[in-house]
Amino acid sequence: APAPCRRVPLCGACSIAMASPASPTRTVPVPPKPPSGPDMGLGMGRAMAAMALFEKAKKAYLALDEVGPEGSPERVAAMEALHVSTAQECLELAKQNGGIYNKAAQFVASLQGGAGDAGIPKAYIEALAVLTDKAPFRPFEDMDACFAEEFGMSAKEAFAEIDETPIAAASLAQVHRAVTKDGRTVAVKLQYPWLKHHLTSDFAVFSMFGQQIKPGGFDLSWLVRDFQVSLTAELDFTGEADNAERCAFELRGRPDAHVPEVVREFTSKRVLTTAFVDNMTRCNDVAALKHAGFDPKRVGAALASVFSEMVFVHGHVHGDPHAGNVYVRERPGPGSGVGSKEKEPQIVLLDHGLYHDLSDATRTEFCALVNACVRRDARGTRKHSIRFAGKELYRFFPLILSPWFVFGSPDLNAADFKAAARGALPPGVKLSDIGKFLVSLHDEGGTNMLGVLHSLGYTKGILNELRFPESLRLRAFARYAAIGARASGASAEEKARTRATASGSLSPHRVAIFLAAVRVEILAWFVFVLAPLAPILFSLPGSSVWTASLAVSGPVYVLAAMSFVFKRATEHPELAM
Repeated sequence: APAPCRRVPLCGACSIAMASPASPTRTVPVPPKPPSGPDMGLGMGRAMAAMALFEKAKKAYLALDEVGPEGSPERVAAMEALHVSTAQECLELAKQNGGIYNKAAQFVASLQGGAGDAGIPKAYIEALAVLTDKAPFRPFEDMDACFAEEFGMSAKEAFAEIDETPIAAASLAQVHRAVTKDGRTVAVKLQYPWLKHHLTSDFAVFSMFGQQIKPGGFDLSWLVRDFQVSLTAELDFTGEADNAERCAFELRGRPDAHVPEVVREFTSKRVLTTAFVDNMTRCNDVAALKHAGFDPKRVGAALASVFSEMVFVHGHVHGDPHAGNVYVRERPGPGSGVGSKEKEPQIVLLDHGLYHDLSDATRTEFCALVNACVRRDARGTRKHSIRFAGKELYRFFPLILSPWFVFGSPDLNAADFKAAARGALPPGVKLSDIGKFLVSLHDEGGTNMLGVLHSLGYTKGILNELRFPESLRLRAFARYAAIGARASGASAEEKARTRATASGSLSPHRVAIFLAAVRVEILAWFVFVLAPLAPILFSLPGSSVWTASLAVSGPVYVLAAMSFVFKRATEHPELAM
C-alpha cells in the first residue's frame, strides 16, 4: 500500500483582473526566515484567545437558564441569537489566527452529517462555511516571495499572466489563476508564509494541553499527534500532486468524476499548479445547482458513487471532502445536455493533500461488513464489527455507517426502529459510548478507519444538504462493497477493470450488484414498515426483532418488489444502478 498522503484547493468561477505580461518585473523581496522550532509564546497567545472565547460562550449559554424554561419561546429566541453572535466571534478568531484554527472551523462547518441542529447549530455551519474557500488572503507580494524561493524567479516572470487577486483561499494556501507561456490556463496554489512555524507553535501547545486535559476521562493526546502528522504531510505539495495523479488514475473512465491535471514544471513542496477548471458549482448548494441546470439528486448520486468506489474498491480515500473541495461542472463530451434542459453532472475533486489508506485486508473486511448489514445478517454484522471495534463496542460501528444498519444490534427494540426511520442513532446511545467507540478505532499501525469514517461523514453532510435519500446512499455502498469484495489482492489496474466490466449485462459482478440493490430496497421497507408497528409487535409475548420482522415480511417483500421495479423503470440509469 502506498504511504499515507497529503493536499490542493482550486476553484473555478470569478473573472479577475489579470496581470499584464508587459508589466515590468519587480524584484521580489525575500522575507526573513522564521525561527526554527516552536514558539511557545506565540502558540500560547493564540490558544489563550481561543480559550477566552470558549469561556465567554460557556457563561453566555449557562445564563440562558435565567431567560426562561427549556423550550420556551423566549429561551429559543435568545439561544438562536447567541448562536449567531458566538458563531461570528468564532469566525473572526479563525480569520485572525488562521492555519489550524481555519482547519478546525472548516471541520465544524462540515459536521452536520445527520445530527442536524441538535449536533451543530445551523448558525455555526453557515458562519464558518466561508472558510472552506474564502478565508482571509495574503497580499500577492507575500505569496510571490514563496514562489520565488521555490523557483528562483517571480511568478510574473514564470507565467505569461497571473491574477494578483486569489480565486480561493483556505487554511493552508491561496490559489491564483495564471496562464503559462504556452497558453495553458492553470491554478497556482501558494502556501502561506510562516505557516509551518505557526503550526509548529500551535501543536506544541495543543500537545501540552492534550497530555493534561482528558475530557470524559479519555486520553485524546493521540488525536493531536495524528492531526499533526496529517497536517504536516499536507504542507508538502509534491505529495498532494502524487495523490491527485493516483486518484485520477483510479477513477479514470468514470464520466462523472474529474481530477484536474497536475502541472509538474510549476509544482514543488510549497507550490502546486494544476489545470484550471471553470464553470463549477458548489455541490451542496441546491438553489445554485438548479439554476445551473443540474438535478441535485443526480449530483448526489455521482458524489455517493465516487466516494463509495474510493472506500470499498481502492481503499484510498480523499480525506477532506468538504463543500469547498468538491464541485460540479457539466460533463464534457459530445451530446452532453443535448435534447434536455438538464445537464449531465461531473464531480470535480480538489484539494488532494490528505488521503486515508486502508490495507487490502481491512478494505475487504469493510466490504464484508456492509454486505452483511445490507442482508440484515446479524451474525455476519457482529463478526465483522468486532474486527473493527472489539466485543464491547461492536454494535456502534454499523450505526455510524447508517442508522438503517440497526439490525445488527442484539437488543433491538421499538425505539431503535423509530430512530432508524428518522435517520438518528438509537435513544440509548450515550455520548460516552461514542467516545469509547472512536478511541477504539484509533490504529497506531497506520490503517486510519477513523479518518475514513470522517470522510464519509463529510460526504453524508453534503448529501443531507441535497436531501439525497438514504436508500440511494446505501445503494452506492452496497454496489461498491459487492465489487470490492471480489477485488481482494487485485492491482489498481485490475480494480479499475473490474469496476468498468461490472456494468456489463452478463457480468457476474452485475448479478452481485443487482442483488445488492434489491437487498437495500428490502432493508428500506423493513425499516419504514417496522417503525410505526414496532411498539405493538414488540409488546407481544416472546417478541424479538426476528419475530417482528417475520410478522411483516410478506407485505415488505411485496412492497419492495413493486418499488424496485418502478424505480428501475422510471429512474435515470445512474440512479437505478
